[in-house]
Amino acid sequence: MALKRTSGTTALDVYRERLRAEPTCVKCGLTDEGGRWQTRYRERRLVYRHVCPRCGAIDRRTIRFDGEE
Repeated sequence: MALKRTSGTTALDVYRERLRAEPTCVKCGLTDEGGRWQTRYRERRLVYRHVCPRCGAIDRRTIRFDGEE
């Protein structure tokens, strides 16, 4: 799925929109349309977290800003 990048949009904004477009639970397979990801910044890491409304499974995505993988 291609995303259009508009003026004033950051790479993190594009990533956040990409997450919203594809929140499918890895445990039960539910596609949560309009799913909400919580975002927190901790210890030079940006952590996105989604909780499945059906089974409660937690999906985490982390972007590190310290040069580590």
